[in-house]
Order: sequence, then C-alpha cells, then structure tokens
Amino acid sequence: MVAACGVFNADEVAIARELVDEHLAKGASASGYHFLIADGPAGIDGYTAYGPVPGAVNRWELYWIVVSPSARRSGLAKRLNRATEDAVRAVGGVMMVAETSTLPAYASARAFYLSQAYRLLAEVPDWHDDGDGLAIFGKRL
Repeated sequence: MVAACGVFNADEVAIARELVDEHLAKGASASGYHFLIADGPAGIDGYTAYGPVPGAVNRWELYWIVVSPSARRSGLAKRLNRATEDAVRAVGGVMMVAETSTLPAYASARAFYLSQAYRLLAEVPDWHDDGDGLAIFGKRL
C-alpha cells in the first residue's frame, strides 16, 4: 500500500515494512509500533503506525498514515488520524509529533497535518538529502 501511493522511495517502503515486521514479531508493547487498520470492501483501505517517543514522557509519534489510492478523498485519513489520537489519549499521551519531507511531492502531507490542527514545529534543511528537508509537526492532545 505504501508503494502504491507513488510518493515514497524504496528505502521508505522498506522502513514501513520493517515496522510491520517488528510489530508482528514482537507485538506492540515490545516493538513500540502500534497500528490502526481500516478495512475496506476489497481489503485494507488504510492504516496508521504510531508509537511512544523513546525517552520522552507521554509523547507519541505518528510514523505513517497511509490510505490506498482507491480510498482517497473519502475522509479516511482524517478518521484514522482522529482514531489514532484517541488511542494515544486513552493511554495518557499528551502530544503527537509527525515528520515529513519538504519536497513538493509531500505538500499534501504537510497540508493534511496543518488541517488537523498540527503546528509546524521545525524545518531542517537538507535533512534527508540535498534539497530534501525535514518538516516536524506537533499537536497537543
């Protein structure tokens, strides 16, 4: 599903797979990777991967929010985000952070976070590669 989005490079797709593999091998508590999955009529329509920030108190990171191309424009990303925030609040989480690229291909991701009341906390130029910076968003829950 991550590859089908058409935005992520091979390394990013491998990282997404690694989170799933770690979760399946060790479970959410031991791996630190939690998932919410949205089923659709033909299989999985989307998911979020999230986990506690190591060494921080009640801070969580949204690692991935992925919606299949067939489920885009349905409001699923908003519903998944809201459900993830609710799950984090339920275990005492008080802040969510999310990171994304500053490349033009990720403009919709950055707009999505802003539309969900996340604030841009920082930008780090040339983080991923020359010309590809890091945008860090955060939201108090």
